[in-house]
Amino acid sequence: MRVLLVDDEPSVRVLHDLLRGHAHVTVRSVATVAAGGLGDDVALDLVVLGPAAASAAPDLAGTAPVVVVGTRDCAADAVAALKAGATDYVTLDTPDLASRLTALARSTRPASEPEIEGLVGSSAAIHRVRTLVRTAAATGAPVLIEGETGTGKEVVARAIHKLGSRAHGPFIPVNCAAVPETLAESEFFGHARGAFTGAMEARAGALRLADGGTLFLDEIEDLPLSLQAKLLRVVQDGEVRPLGASSARRVDARLVAASNRELWNMVESGAFRRDLFYRLRVLTIQLPPLRERGADLPLLVTHFVAAFNRRHGTRFAVPAASQMRPLLDHHWPGNVRELENTLESLLILAGAEGRDLATVLRSAPSLSGGFWPDERARIVRVLNDHRWNRQRAAAALGISRVTLWRRMERHGIRDPFGADTRATS
Repeated sequence: MRVLLVDDEPSVRVLHDLLRGHAHVTVRSVATVAAGGLGDDVALDLVVLGPAAASAAPDLAGTAPVVVVGTRDCAADAVAALKAGATDYVTLDTPDLASRLTALARSTRPASEPEIEGLVGSSAAIHRVRTLVRTAAATGAPVLIEGETGTGKEVVARAIHKLGSRAHGPFIPVNCAAVPETLAESEFFGHARGAFTGAMEARAGALRLADGGTLFLDEIEDLPLSLQAKLLRVVQDGEVRPLGASSARRVDARLVAASNRELWNMVESGAFRRDLFYRLRVLTIQLPPLRERGADLPLLVTHFVAAFNRRHGTRFAVPAASQMRPLLDHHWPGNVRELENTLESLLILAGAEGRDLATVLRSAPSLSGGFWPDERARIVRVLNDHRWNRQRAAAALGISRVTLWRRMERHGIRDPFGADTRATS
């Protein structure tokens, strides 16, 4: 395997020795592309460009995978490299950098291997998540996904299902926080006809519906302790007894659970069963918040703009990195979900006013200042998505519950279920 390393910075040229440490790798280091003597008779498997040589990416794109290695985790540098034709952008502090580069050159991932839909980015953090998703998909063990609200836990759960041996079976998502405690047992385990007043017919619960596939338990930290004990029994025995039924039924459903809180802390406080915790966390995937994924934001913007264009038949262009400053400067407490919702609102505004996204961003006040196009409709939509649970709606919007209350008051939004909108509720 032949690798060309182009740059004259000592911090980048140290990669020469790292790459040579891999079997069957030949590395040539040059100060400039011109000094490399590139010609039709030179068959390269990988070109690595340091910051000083990054501008050569357009000339080399197509000849071999081109990776730009930067000295800083900078979104502007990353998007510039990728738009110039680079295959990837990494930083010198990327874990196992040499191994990652040689793996790319060898094309170790088969062409037939499915992409991981929704996991967009080139940062080391998202690369680790992809690796863990493939590892989890290759087993049938329970998986626990932890991460802040909006980091993409259901995206990861669906990816594990689609890449695994149960892809032909159902994927059944259940939001534990949205199930009333009085109905939780029926929701999970089902019930027989006549099991209680109003049970006019038998019903299969989520566990039986997921038989042969995957049951995704989102926000499992809100599962009542009484249900935790019964779920543990299902995990141990593989049997479900519906309410009012005289016998249990076998089920074979893989469990993938997700939490936006540290479950271990809940175990320590007695709010979550220790034995169930250990059963669920055979494999653990920790999702990083968007603020720790530096270079990924421009790639996510590109992804969401393209998705919006496909859904609505529009042709919005992706702003240049220099035009994304309001997005890059925002802290994104609501993570990827907040970014997606914000971009959708901005694109709707751009379409209504006949402007492009870059112009809307340039004329918009700071996102940190609360600029939300069509704010009332957005708040109502998110509240509906979370069944008017203001704490979770505020987290999804990336604001505090007090801020949500104030905006509900400003727009005259009232809870249809009768609860008042005070911040303390």
